[in-house]
Amino acid sequence: MAPFVGLALARPSSPPPRERHKEPSRVLEEGPHGEARHACCGEQRDEQRQHGALDAALLLVALVAPALSQLTCKDVKDMYQDNACCGETESAEVDTGEFAIGRPADPRVPGVLPGSVKAHVLLGMAPDYPPYTSWSGTPLELGGFNLDFAALMEPICGIKVDFILSAWSRCWTAKPDYMYFPEITEYVGEDIKEGIVHGCTAYTHTKGERGLSLEFTHSILGGLKTAAILTRFDNGVPVVSPSLYNYTGVKLGDVAGWAPTSDTFSFNMNTCAGKQFFTEDPFLTVADGNGPAINALLDGTFDALYIYSDQINNFINSGDALANGFGTTFGYIHTGLNGWSYNGTTLAISKRGSGLKDVLDPCIYKVSQTQNYTDMCESYWSPSACIQNQFSSGSSATAYWYDDAMSARTDAHTCADGYCTCAGT
Repeated sequence: MAPFVGLALARPSSPPPRERHKEPSRVLEEGPHGEARHACCGEQRDEQRQHGALDAALLLVALVAPALSQLTCKDVKDMYQDNACCGETESAEVDTGEFAIGRPADPRVPGVLPGSVKAHVLLGMAPDYPPYTSWSGTPLELGGFNLDFAALMEPICGIKVDFILSAWSRCWTAKPDYMYFPEITEYVGEDIKEGIVHGCTAYTHTKGERGLSLEFTHSILGGLKTAAILTRFDNGVPVVSPSLYNYTGVKLGDVAGWAPTSDTFSFNMNTCAGKQFFTEDPFLTVADGNGPAINALLDGTFDALYIYSDQINNFINSGDALANGFGTTFGYIHTGLNGWSYNGTTLAISKRGSGLKDVLDPCIYKVSQTQNYTDMCESYWSPSACIQNQFSSGSSATAYWYDDAMSARTDAHTCADGYCTCAGT
């Protein structure tokens, strides 16, 4: 049976409350010796240890859902371990519109315990996209910027986000045979489509075909994610000129399963020529991923490759062999292409209509405005790459040369560095 799409109560068919829970505002929590006591007032009752905080929290959802606007500080004590309820008026009303308090917790995923009051979200992660996603250590542990961002969500918002090892092709991939439409080349992957995970992490919110089957959370970095074009070098000279804008007849490749997707190519401007890119030919693809695509460029299967602007720099920084030969056998003839996307790297993609973005977005915004976010983000990136807030130590100006349009670049890089100029040098 396909999992329920949308938001569902953690325990939709809960039995009627026992007599001891007649008063929904008197939430119980467990005392230091196993006894139950009132969370805000400290009154102790002779309750058994087995009826602890989890049972009380689940019951709270069922009892208060019909009257969310009447929730008070006292009612939600069990939702937050550090709630300073007793320091406030017990009858103070709580804003239930933020972070789904007292509302359905999260979409259902088979085999994953749902959140009782706040969401519990499971995201697939392919750990070979540093610094966004990575793994390290013995034994291996998942890591990276996206995971570190998600780790801030539970203490700030109470939303728990876990990650499970997955492959990019299980999240977004080449279209299956039954998707016969010539207008699309890729489609949502099996893990998302079949509800094995709530979503996957580290995807860019692109224009084009992704929006037909996916929804995207807010970006967790500032600014747009930019695209670029790689080509081979022949004796240090690019085999495709930076001034070319009509790619008809050029063997133009796409990194299958990755953004930028081929249908967004024509949204970009060749700023060296002052004209929009276009091609009347279909894009060429090989197996999913950057490795097969870069190898196809080097062996002549492709003459040009539509790819992220920061991709090779990320490979260099992580010691990836895919950067070998950069600046001698291949390099960029375009960087800073920004007409193809709506937003930058997101925390999560999910099945269109799942409602996951509505659960996560308010918390993403709240996290992005904290000192913790700024400290964590600036440990990965230049300060200007992060979402700006009152704690930011930099400006919002572009910090990386590969994010600048070719005609606006002021850096000293040339083809010998892997970043050709508009003159092809």
